[in-house]
Amino acid sequence: MKTKLMTAVLAILVLASFSFKAFETKSVDTEKSSVKWTGYHLAKSYEHMGSIGIKLGSIEMDGDMITGGSIVIDMNSITNSDLEGEKKTKLEGHLKSDDFFNVEEFPEAKLMIKSATKSGDTYAVTADIVIRGISQEIMFDAKKNGNMFEATFSVDRTVHEVSYGWTLENAMLSNEFQLEVSLALN
Repeated sequence: MKTKLMTAVLAILVLASFSFKAFETKSVDTEKSSVKWTGYHLAKSYEHMGSIGIKLGSIEMDGDMITGGSIVIDMNSITNSDLEGEKKTKLEGHLKSDDFFNVEEFPEAKLMIKSATKSGDTYAVTADIVIRGISQEIMFDAKKNGNMFEATFSVDRTVHEVSYGWTLENAMLSNEFQLEVSLALN
């Protein structure tokens, strides 16, 4: 009787350990991950681009399914990569100012994954993105390659009040900017 009870308890523990292992939270390797941005000027037909650092993040997985996750972006780290010298410094300061991302008041932006469905190596992701304290639901596709997830999507800057007044110059900026995200998981 004792042997049967012990065997049943061991079987339950083994089965429970397998089911718990399927649910994992994988941290984002911030050194191997990146966020690149591109903004567009409509009238002058040019674009500016640069990068923003990832402060921390994690992806919740159930086997190979994404069940949630969040990424915190350090808005103080925003840089420009297409200009040099004084023009680069001026644009970076402008992006950090209240005219755009107001990093003094909103030093972080966040992406919070709400759900994802998988088809092959592509995930259709629904998430909330929070910029300047304003949340917006977005949807995008993310591709998985080994321990990397990659996605490119657009964000409507006007929803997040990323606009310096309503000048003619501002009206010539595209309402959307593009983010290209590469996440390496530990």
